[in-house]
Amino acid sequence: MKVCFMCDLHLPFDGNALQYNILNWAIADIKKKEPDCIVYAGDVTCDGDINVYNEFILEMKAIGIPFFYIPGNSDLRNSESADEIKKMASECKNIVADSVVYALNDCDMKISDEQLLTIEDADENSIVFMHHPLETHEIKTREKLKAWREKHSGTMLFSGHRHRSLTEGNSVSLQAMDPDKAIGENPCITYFDTKTKEFNKVYYFSPVPGDLYGYFGISCYDVERDIEFAIENKLKCLELRSYCFKTDKARLSELVEKWRNVCGENLSIHLPEILYKDGEVIPGVQLDELIDLAVLLKADRFTQHAPKVSVKIAKEDENVLNSICDYLAEKFNLIEHDVVIGIENMHMTKNDTPDDSRRFGYIPEECLMFMEMLGRKTKHKVGINFDIGHARNNVPYSQKYQISTWLSMLGKYIVGYHMHQVTVENGKFENHMPITHIYGNLISYSSFFRYWAEDRINKAPLIFEMRPEGAYETTLNTFNRHKQKKVFDIHSHTYYSWCGKDDPRELIEAAIKNGISLFGICDHNSGIGKRKAEYLEEMRALAEEYKDRIKLVCGIELATTGKRYNLTSPDEIKDFDYCLIEHITYSDSIVGGDVFDFCKKHKILCGIAHTDLFEYCDMYGYDYEDFFRKMAENNIFWEMNVSYDSIHHYQEHQYVKDFMTDENKIALVKNSGVYVSIGFDGHRLEDYDAYRVHEMYDFLKGKGIKTIDEILG
Repeated sequence: MKVCFMCDLHLPFDGNALQYNILNWAIADIKKKEPDCIVYAGDVTCDGDINVYNEFILEMKAIGIPFFYIPGNSDLRNSESADEIKKMASECKNIVADSVVYALNDCDMKISDEQLLTIEDADENSIVFMHHPLETHEIKTREKLKAWREKHSGTMLFSGHRHRSLTEGNSVSLQAMDPDKAIGENPCITYFDTKTKEFNKVYYFSPVPGDLYGYFGISCYDVERDIEFAIENKLKCLELRSYCFKTDKARLSELVEKWRNVCGENLSIHLPEILYKDGEVIPGVQLDELIDLAVLLKADRFTQHAPKVSVKIAKEDENVLNSICDYLAEKFNLIEHDVVIGIENMHMTKNDTPDDSRRFGYIPEECLMFMEMLGRKTKHKVGINFDIGHARNNVPYSQKYQISTWLSMLGKYIVGYHMHQVTVENGKFENHMPITHIYGNLISYSSFFRYWAEDRINKAPLIFEMRPEGAYETTLNTFNRHKQKKVFDIHSHTYYSWCGKDDPRELIEAAIKNGISLFGICDHNSGIGKRKAEYLEEMRALAEEYKDRIKLVCGIELATTGKRYNLTSPDEIKDFDYCLIEHITYSDSIVGGDVFDFCKKHKILCGIAHTDLFEYCDMYGYDYEDFFRKMAENNIFWEMNVSYDSIHHYQEHQYVKDFMTDENKIALVKNSGVYVSIGFDGHRLEDYDAYRVHEMYDFLKGKGIKTIDEILG
């Protein structure tokens, strides 16, 4: 039996948020792969919205595949609907094919004695799922579960809630689907085969966008040190803090001019807090000095926090916000050159309570209100400076307004970003920390990357705002590890192949969005036929068009069985960048036992596609080491085919799996010097799973194996 596991999607009220894209993507994947049942292990909603919960259940049931579900703790966050949602769960015992699926409704960290008694019948062919991991249940339930687990160690037990993958024996913690909270890797759904006990994760993949790096900048807590750091690292954006006016003006001008001459493009000044008290606007004491400094340095933009005034006061007296905006507009209008003003969202603190006594500017609607009001009063452009960390460190408002929701609501108004990690120690949130992992721990940037790549938010200066010494270096190192990757996929099919259907331009755009640096379109010769000149001309034109965004190469795939090898002369393909040769282990392949002679006569860079070359050696009596060494000498490369799509019936190549787990084979290939390529072998754009390509790239580079990008790149 094949089971699809889902959990922790945290759907918000905003139907445009990325969580809904992920739901649609997951449903489409499930319909294609047709598991025997679907299991949802809790946390459908982010805040217990019962309408969202009901719509989700209806949509999942409409797929027509047995669906078992339980709520999670976040589904109980609305006190008015918590009891009703708590009751909305599948029966505890569910029979599917030759297996039993047990659903434990533990949304409140308790499991009834009735359900605990029911799972006493669970055996090694059963699946038990709950929302909370065993150790997070209330103490009585925890002890009873531990006793059950000791007696049923062979039963597969699944849970959600942790937001990250973790396997301990037969206990499995499932990766979250929420792009804002999935820790350690991209959000995903997980398929599990009860017979083989194999897992297959399918990711909603969001790599770091290739153009993101050009918008990086830092906020200067130590003016001299940090500007020099920006120059050394060629950061195009720079932000001066409000106390920078204390720095000697001549020295500050010298540093900024040096930065501009080397790399600087966008200078921002972070303005002080502005308050309203006893009927008066109270600006930061240095506001006038900073306005003068902006004129001196020709600053490009300002960041201004939402005003420090309570929601209650802002609601009761409409003149409060108007007065603040009038004051700021008067100051900004003194600046003759164009500047951009970004209103920054704020977050809850230990001094706030979640009512009207809290500070204004903690939710998107308030930030938009202030932005629009100020925009009507100043001649300069006013937008939102979105602080991602502030949006996440904003309990309880972060439950309703997740990062994705902020991005969805504010995306077209954003003129800048503040980026940092938030950590939690002993229940205390720490802001402005370095980013050591792009997918967590508290903040995953998966949704931000996807919004950026799909142009759903404005591309604007992205300022790292971090206080600990060394935080900027740590953060840039994290991103540089991704920037240095030059992931490649040189096996993709278009409508030139009889089995393909996609426009090559759409494939190239998808490759760019998925972080592919070198992309090879390699259609079947049997499909191209007499259109080789047309095919090559189109690919060369596209390579020129996209040269600033991706390296495009053009190959051709040669079938070697029967009449499917239909070249009249090898010269027909001499102008291509490479060819992939397939089917050489088939009994009717014209290659036979001399692949070297076959490749040599084609006078082109050749690779062997989706073939177990160890099997080929066994067929024709080659010594493994001699064969791969000769491959290297003849400049023939070997493809790691990571296909997993509808055309190939979602079958993985066993030779690839065997190779990745056999250290002897890995060492042999590495020592031979043979080049290895990666190909998803895509035939349907909707099936393209770039994560598998990235995963193989990381594996090959990590093992020190030569890869084909060293030649084609």
